Amino acid sequence: MPSLQPRFLQSGLSLISLMVGMVISMMAVLGALALYRSTTQTVFGDGGLVRNSVQDGQLASGLLSAQIALQGAGYGLTTPSTGSHFLLLTNALLNPDAMTLSGTVLNVTAAAQNGNAVVWISNPNLSANSADYRCSGLVSDPSTRALYLIQSSGSCNPLNTQWSKITWLRRTLIESSVLAQAVTLSVQKDSACWPFGAVPQAISKVAAPSASVTVRLGYGSSVTGSSNTYTSCLANLSS
Repeated sequence: MPSLQPRFLQSGLSLISLMVGMVISMMAVLGALALYRSTTQTVFGDGGLVRNSVQDGQLASGLLSAQIALQGAGYGLTTPSTGSHFLLLTNALLNPDAMTLSGTVLNVTAAAQNGNAVVWISNPNLSANSADYRCSGLVSDPSTRALYLIQSSGSCNPLNTQWSKITWLRRTLIESSVLAQAVTLSVQKDSACWPFGAVPQAISKVAAPSASVTVRLGYGSSVTGSSNTYTSCLANLSS
């Protein structure tokens, strides 16, 4: 008489099934790693969100600080002018050890002249003593692409003979290696000048007034290939 006990069939995973599962798992891991790498590059890599935000943030604050500082050029002086109280330098270099400035002074004319530093003198306390005058400047380092605001640590008058002998105090407006290219400086006399942020003539229908001295800072933002200009109209200086 046949047995009535049930028969249990044993089953399990074959080697092929295990290999297929491993391949699928490996593909999932590789996909996750590729996504992580892409996300990391987008956020933290060159041209990423973090780098771009740092660059644009430093540009905004640095150029605004430069604009404010430039407005003091010639303040408190009697008929301040370029060549004596405001100088444009090319090939300028700020010695990091001695903190002295070197370079070649350019003659500022009605045609735009390009350099990498400007220095000026002012009388912030309206003092009758010329020893109380103070000098300031902007230096764009072409090698590190940093932008510095410099200020004299002591007497600096007359500027046109003392600028290379002054011991400067340095403040960083834009740190090195943040920008893809260094800020450029362009200066000209007696040109039409609307300050940064003014409504353009095409919209306002109002022509820009003439300024004795105009300083333009050229820069590129985080947008690839961008070229922008930050304009300062210096009202204190005479032609």
